[in-house]
Amino acid sequence: MTEPALPDEAAAFLRKSVGDAWSVEPLAGDASVRRYFRVRLPDGSTRMLAYYPREVRPQLLQFLDAYRAVQPHGRVPQVLEHSDAAVLQVDVGDQTLFDLLHGDRESGVRLYRQAIDTLVAFQRATAGEVNPPFSSDFFFNELEMTRQFYVEALMDVPAESSRRLVPMFRSLTDSLSRHPYLLCHRDYHGQNIHILNSTLYIIDYQDMRMGPDTYDLASLLRDRGVARLLGESTEMDLLAYYSGLRESNVEPALSRFAPAGEPALRSLSKRYFETLLQRSLKILGTFSRQPIERGRLHYLEFIPPTLESVERCLRELPEFEELARAFPLRFSIQQAQARVRRIIDAQNHAASR
Repeated sequence: MTEPALPDEAAAFLRKSVGDAWSVEPLAGDASVRRYFRVRLPDGSTRMLAYYPREVRPQLLQFLDAYRAVQPHGRVPQVLEHSDAAVLQVDVGDQTLFDLLHGDRESGVRLYRQAIDTLVAFQRATAGEVNPPFSSDFFFNELEMTRQFYVEALMDVPAESSRRLVPMFRSLTDSLSRHPYLLCHRDYHGQNIHILNSTLYIIDYQDMRMGPDTYDLASLLRDRGVARLLGESTEMDLLAYYSGLRESNVEPALSRFAPAGEPALRSLSKRYFETLLQRSLKILGTFSRQPIERGRLHYLEFIPPTLESVERCLRELPEFEELARAFPLRFSIQQAQARVRRIIDAQNHAASR
């Protein structure tokens, strides 16, 4: 049966793949314009359908290339069928590691350790030709988005003042580009790790690329406020656990990245906070852009815990003392909501003229 919410070409793909007897329910998406549906079959089993509108159709090919690259190493949902507009995959359910941690911290922390095991296995793959590696310019351009949407638009900092941040951002991104590189998922957080029958499955990995070795760990332990539940002590325990796995399973000579006489864990910890600082600053841009461009005001709720990560990093990295003074850290959700509404009203007024 064809559901009104399902595009015609996706329905045709389903009929070809599983026959005529099915029903679908739309699922909540992410920050992209891809659309997701759960497909229910007569035998009670389910599948997951991802539909790519025409404007993002190249992303489907990117996803398939990424799947072929990581499938031998990473635990990802199996692709069953695909067309030039849709992908049908094994359904790995709705429970995420993020949800489990919020509902049962003890079980969540235990599975966060398992998520690090899963990450180290994922890192054995390479990006191939899917996406180019991270570079200082790439990281810097992400921070320029933050300067535009968070610093200037949302926090109302004049452009001439925000430009003071440029050399500080460049110093940070140059440092990141000198880190040891491994495969990065690029968005490895608890909402992109699903749990089915006590097994973890990684989703939304099509943007993967080679990058800093602590990039995904910083995302896992800090993105979307999970650090408030994990706590700094558990965060550091998990960082040490990752360091041990890296030394024994992925990078036996990890210590060569540490200065002479400095333990590998201390060197990795410094890289972790540098990576976390760039990621946190970059994510502020994303969380500001979504409300301004798409009216998704709930993204503003993610900004306070992200600012906590920025402040933590600045305490751990005294060489960025000037950035700590120049970057706007005092944030009010109410003021931000009002600011976004004024921006949207001005945009609508300009469009109607």
